Amino acid sequence: MISIVIPLYNEEENVELYPERLFPVVDPIIKKFGYSCEYIMVDDGSTDSTQQRLREIGKTHPNVIVLSHEKNQGLGAALRTGFVHSKADLVITMDSDLTYQPQDIEILLDTFQKTNADCISASPYREREHSTRIDSQFRLFVSKSVNFFYRVLLPKSDITCVSAIFRLYKSKALEGLTLESTDFNINAEIISKLMLQGKSVIEVGVPLHEREYGESKLNVRKEIWNNLIVLWKIFKFRFFNIRWE
Repeated sequence: MISIVIPLYNEEENVELYPERLFPVVDPIIKKFGYSCEYIMVDDGSTDSTQQRLREIGKTHPNVIVLSHEKNQGLGAALRTGFVHSKADLVITMDSDLTYQPQDIEILLDTFQKTNADCISASPYREREHSTRIDSQFRLFVSKSVNFFYRVLLPKSDITCVSAIFRLYKSKALEGLTLESTDFNINAEIISKLMLQGKSVIEVGVPLHEREYGESKLNVRKEIWNNLIVLWKIFKFRFFNIRWE
């Protein structure tokens, strides 16, 4: 089985797209690779109708599991809640706004089938034509700069995007991690800890699209600071043997 974990915060308009753009696209792909799947939707304290709409979808889609936080805790907290409730062999994480598009799950599964890696991670920077779709040049500069420092500090790393949520994980690889991040830097924490443990991580080029509805919850300044904290922890672990829980 595969658990598809999707964190949500005030995404009522995007949830409306799921019956037409998510389930009918993903279900045949999962079946093609010989798996069944469950969708773990984690509502992270939304103040709009996101949770209500998810529960309505759950009534007609028995493989949809809806979890909720009373208050907004952050992307990392929502993903961790999803991981705890997954009982599958593989976990796929993806954005609620479908900016990484559902059909590209086939790329993750095809790469996993060929490599049996612990993690298959998407990157819009792996291939030049994918990164041209990112409209903010400032965000592009910041992201590439931060990823450069991760490549320097992580052993034998050619990772071009540590922040991508669109990934496939072996559940056993996730079970071996102690995660502490509650915000967007959860993705950097996961991939860094996997690589520091010697787990196999393969990055594949996947385009990132603009969201149709709502606004991104990413606070660029906050995430720069959060990534500096993660980088400092990697540095201490590698060069001073200070344990990173």
